Amino acid sequence: MKAQVYINRHIVAANKKATKETGVEVDNPAITINTYRGVMYAKEIEFTCGCRLIQDATNARCSGATIWAEAEFESLVLDGVKADRAVFEKSPHLIN
Repeated sequence: MKAQVYINRHIVAANKKATKETGVEVDNPAITINTYRGVMYAKEIEFTCGCRLIQDATNARCSGATIWAEAEFESLVLDGVKADRAVFEKSPHLIN
């Protein structure tokens, strides 16, 4: 089955605003999944390939992101160039 996954920025912003105004954590689902069967909303999606898309405002990343993807991989294609784990160990462009 094919699915289109969207991140709804307006819901993320509304969650942040409501949390700030009320002082209570507001974390409504901001991930939309569209399929031919309809639309669903979620806070976490786990793909069968081992990738997860996560929404968690209480454990925001150091960049402030509240939605991120985590994936296991053997190799990636970055800007058309195949990159394996060794590239990440020695890359001067890697941001820590």
